[in-house]
Amino acid sequence: MALELYKPEEATRSRGLLAVLAGGLSLFGVLSLYDYLSVGFWDDDLVHGLLGDEFPLSPRVILAAVLILTCALVIYLLANNHKIVDFLIATEKELEKVSWPPKHEVISSSIAVCVTTVVLAAYLGLVDFGLVQFKDSVWPKLEVAIGLKAPEDVGGGS
Repeated sequence: MALELYKPEEATRSRGLLAVLAGGLSLFGVLSLYDYLSVGFWDDDLVHGLLGDEFPLSPRVILAAVLILTCALVIYLLANNHKIVDFLIATEKELEKVSWPPKHEVISSSIAVCVTTVVLAAYLGLVDFGLVQFKDSVWPKLEVAIGLKAPEDVGGGS
């Protein structure tokens, strides 16, 4: 078994998207780990300048390279797994059957959702502002009236 793809003519878009997303996520994780390991032993040059000062061969460089190669192998194996490929093929076939709405309908529905979101956010902001004003001005007087606090506790005395 060389580097052959299982059903190479099918699910090419899905496999490509899977590879790009998994590769990007893996690269982000490896680079984050590489930055995190920039202290102490992980940053020591193992070959003591043999490769030049611009490329120190430190344990974190070796670890990052091994992780990148491992992630690439795992992504290749995922994109070649029989069950995953068959699922991606079936998914693409189902998506071809979907009746997608026309562009103008998508735009008008998106505008309706955005307007509703803005109106609802404004309404909730006003309700929050009103409740804060009630808490700051009316509630202390109500506490005094029902006897929960003494009048000298309420005021902003120094």
